[in-house]
Amino acid sequence: MSRISVDQKTAVLKKMCTLLLCSLLAGVGVAAAETGQAGEIEASGYAREMPPGAPMGAAYLSLRELSGRARVLRRVELPAHSQASVELHTTEEVAGVSRMRALKEIPLPGHGAIEMRPGATHLMIRGVVLRAGQSLTLRLVFADGSAREVTLPVQGLAQADKSPAANGKEEERHRGHHHG
Repeated sequence: MSRISVDQKTAVLKKMCTLLLCSLLAGVGVAAAETGQAGEIEASGYAREMPPGAPMGAAYLSLRELSGRARVLRRVELPAHSQASVELHTTEEVAGVSRMRALKEIPLPGHGAIEMRPGATHLMIRGVVLRAGQSLTLRLVFADGSAREVTLPVQGLAQADKSPAANGKEEERHRGHHHG
């Protein structure tokens, strides 16, 4: 039987330690990437069918943060429509006139929620024609670099939503909307 020298044993141990260390570091990297994801957010909502001739559409999200970590929604992307865009908006009443205002970001408190709805905070969709029965995939991008994709159904203009009195009003207001 051949004997292994001390130098050979040391070399083998060094290689094993290096492999073990690399494996551990790779595992830490994966764990860090997973915690960086916005998987701790429940997301649902819908987009509204666009009336004929409307230049843009609207979508409404409900986001609930489950981890207790406050986040900031910075932008929303349309992965399947590279030429399209999404703007964060809110509707405000100023001197009896409803005005749209673009938002740079929307805070989402830890263990809190954002409830978008017609006549309030919403998403404006440009460059995509929204038709009832289709779906729309959004990529939510947060200030911490995390992202979450959510697919929304496109509801018809006649479908009831959470605010039946506002049915179709949001799209109508955006035809000649004012930014203040």
